[in-house]
Amino acid sequence: MRANLPDKHYFLNKPVPGLVDYLIIEHIDSGMNAHMFKAYNVSINSYCACKIIPVSNLINYENNRQQWLDEVLKANALDIDTVVKYFHSTNWRDENTDCMVLCANFIRGDNLEKYVKNHKNSIMMSFIKDFLLEMLNLFHEMDQKKISHGDLHTRNIMVEDNTNSLRGPAYRFRVTDFGVASKTSYTFFKDDYDQLTLILKTLLENVDYQTIDSRDRYIYNTLNNDYVARHLVERDSNRDCMARNPELLYKELERIDDDSRLNGISNKSIKMISPFDYPSLEQFGDSYALLKELYSELFLGLTQIEEKNNLVLTGPRGCGKSTSFKSLSLLHKIRTDTDDPVNISYIGIYYLCNDLYFAFPRYRIPIREDAYDLPMHFITASLLIEVLKSVEEWAKKHFEKEWYNQEKKVANRLWELANIEKPEEPGCDSFRAIIGRLNRERERAAQKHRFANDPKQNFGYYFGADVLVKVCEEINRSLSYLNGLPFYFFIDDYSMPKVSDDLQKNINRLLMQRTSTCFFKIATESPVSYVRNDIDGKNYVEGREFALLNLGLEYIHANRNIKYQFINDIFERRFRAISDYPVKNLQMLLGDSQTDSYNETAVEIRRKKKPGLGGKDILCDLCSGDIHYIINLVGNMVQMAGGKENIAKDKTIKASIQNRAIRDGAGNFLKNLVRLPGGEKLVQIVSAFGNVAHHYLLYRDSKNEDSKPPHQASRIELLERATLSSEADEIYKNLLRYSVFIEDLRGKSRRGEVVPRLYLRRFLIPHFNLTFNTRDSIQIEPQDLELLLIEPAAFENKMTRKKGDDSQGLLMLNIEGQDD
Repeated sequence: MRANLPDKHYFLNKPVPGLVDYLIIEHIDSGMNAHMFKAYNVSINSYCACKIIPVSNLINYENNRQQWLDEVLKANALDIDTVVKYFHSTNWRDENTDCMVLCANFIRGDNLEKYVKNHKNSIMMSFIKDFLLEMLNLFHEMDQKKISHGDLHTRNIMVEDNTNSLRGPAYRFRVTDFGVASKTSYTFFKDDYDQLTLILKTLLENVDYQTIDSRDRYIYNTLNNDYVARHLVERDSNRDCMARNPELLYKELERIDDDSRLNGISNKSIKMISPFDYPSLEQFGDSYALLKELYSELFLGLTQIEEKNNLVLTGPRGCGKSTSFKSLSLLHKIRTDTDDPVNISYIGIYYLCNDLYFAFPRYRIPIREDAYDLPMHFITASLLIEVLKSVEEWAKKHFEKEWYNQEKKVANRLWELANIEKPEEPGCDSFRAIIGRLNRERERAAQKHRFANDPKQNFGYYFGADVLVKVCEEINRSLSYLNGLPFYFFIDDYSMPKVSDDLQKNINRLLMQRTSTCFFKIATESPVSYVRNDIDGKNYVEGREFALLNLGLEYIHANRNIKYQFINDIFERRFRAISDYPVKNLQMLLGDSQTDSYNETAVEIRRKKKPGLGGKDILCDLCSGDIHYIINLVGNMVQMAGGKENIAKDKTIKASIQNRAIRDGAGNFLKNLVRLPGGEKLVQIVSAFGNVAHHYLLYRDSKNEDSKPPHQASRIELLERATLSSEADEIYKNLLRYSVFIEDLRGKSRRGEVVPRLYLRRFLIPHFNLTFNTRDSIQIEPQDLELLLIEPAAFENKMTRKKGDDSQGLLMLNIEGQDD
């Protein structure tokens, strides 16, 4: 810790122990746990950098010095010159100090933090691109050697001046301090990809976007919309094939200059080359026109989203939460000329939580209560900026005269309500001036958070949970043409662990308020990624403070025809976007399914056959709301069928190709799931359940029908509510977080209480040779759920064990199918 640092002047003009020819000549910098010095060897005209760390700041140093050194020196195993390697380590121990000394080659130049300060708002895109290429190359090497940095930030990345080199580039990037963070007492291990994302975002924020040319704007948008918002932070390769894959990310960035979209094409005129381009909202960038072209108003759950209440919206990744939220915003409607006041029933404000995460990464509730409102200040300022921008643009477009008559008076009142000092300058009574100040307030809150636990800091006024609502009420009262329209705040990607549980507890004080003016719609990736209480100890109850809408369940329970109308509308829009595409709808492309009877399919499976899967109805059955998956699946079918040219000849894709694509897709999902932290256990669990369900289909009959068809279960139903161990509970949450199972908390009443049901992700059903029938369940006791989560093989063995000489293969447990 900084308190343990010895006097830096003590080391000046002293030789480095063990390197007596090197004299310490200059203090370079000091951090929380160490001093950095420059040393010089006059005899060979050579410099080195010396890091001096007090032993009191080292973890486990006295007990196991070699283990400590091995961790700190692990970077020396990397065969890449981006890494600054230590060539000398020793103790500096005398009557005045007890320290560890690490020596490395001296790098001429500033660290990246100083470089950014010296080039504020003037960093070149070529600099950022070269930096990211260098880091991705390093990350690839680190992956190969299974080495992590653990504390990557702008202060331990050096920008080496290379301008005298004829070969270029003008700068080189060198990374220091591998392993030091994990072996010092002031910090904890930080995820390298998360840290790289924060650094990249900082660099992009210091680009003057308005002055760069179209080519650089394209690169900027790609890095901001693809790398920062998706590739570097995404952990699920089922969602993004390039997620945290340094080799693929490097190659994609390396060829960006050859991309055809660089030829002066503006982001608003993005054109699709294939109907299967842009399966995710993140890839749209700021193209409102493309979003309008592809968004279907037949979206399931739309009615509930637009109701006047607070809403927590969840569902599998890629189910359209972001697309629907952004499409419902007023700014989107303005940009796409669908903002006629006659058709506007609320003022929609879209906010993506990315910048909240970047401002408060890994947030923990601070010790000092007067720092509690820093995140509240940040998000309130962020939402107010979007409110003011949206209202001003809409008012100027439709109520220009009234707007100019009222803006000054309303702005003056808003300064008072926000309780921030109004600047003494012309034009300050305007929405634009308030927006400018709110942007500075965002930055102030984020910077102040760095000192949230510092007892020496003074904390002044910050927005509380009431400011946003008060300002919106004032705008509503003062601007007559709003006619009392409520504000709908669409808060996207409000998910743990990205938005930490403590950060959610803090901000829930705002987002769970119930008012007649403001309604908060929160999109989170699963029911377990949202915290249902706040830092004041208030618990939020579904049905009282908010409604819960799980899109996965909406699709599972929806009528097949309703699902088809929506899914087909999505593909019709995509086919229309390609002027000469040879098919116009799913009926033409996929045809009808081979059978409409789940019971017939089950009988075929019982005869040890794998039924063929294909047709538009089966495509609907495969959907758990994960539209992203459905788009990619159909795209894979087209590719396997020979592409657009072959489709033009045959129109309908062969059933055998459809079947192979469907089964391959499920297998690929499980392969990618293994790569996630704890993913191997998740695959074991879902495989155990799938094998049990298949066993039931082979040997059990359903008791719900007189004809006694095979038992067809693709869900778990508990007989009692379970209390899981901490280990099992964490695994359970991961199953839901990655939507391996979709939880229905409003299940069926059993033994006097409502117990949850767990539905298998629909596109995994073919992998285990099951049917899409939702009639039957696998009913289990709470202890069997614990067994499934901790020892899936034991669960499978127990559930498929046969009774003595039971020739019909009846199972030991008396498990009956239940009607929905």
